[in-house]
Amino acid sequence: MKISTTSRSRMHFTSDHEWIDFNGTVGFVGISAFKLKGIKKIDSIKWHRQRGTVNKGVLVAELLSEDYNIPIHAPVSCVILGPNPKLAGYLDLILESPQDNGWVFFLTPLQFSNKQEPLLSPEEYQKLTRAIKIS
Repeated sequence: MKISTTSRSRMHFTSDHEWIDFNGTVGFVGISAFKLKGIKKIDSIKWHRQRGTVNKGVLVAELLSEDYNIPIHAPVSCVILGPNPKLAGYLDLILESPQDNGWVFFLTPLQFSNKQEPLLSPEEYQKLTRAIKIS
């Protein structure tokens, strides 16, 4: 399987490896390529919340594979608008394009600001993953 390492341009990350790409009033949420490394197939998505208002850190979904369950939490307090329609019947898109077309759900933040704290910038996230690889 060919994996795209393209990242979306306005990405921020959580220390739990979720990412969010803010595009105006909408954010697209997925799991980083780093977290998905070694996973060969995603069998299903278990939804805990597909729509509605949730606080930052609430479990929204889990990616289920034979060996792993990967939780996906809301990276910000938000209104969940729905799942990525491209994933219907083609969950491998998450593995093929984890930080671009393989986003899992989209949302609108409850608060808008230029400073997305405590989310990590791409550079800060890269430092975090380097530290994890070393330890």
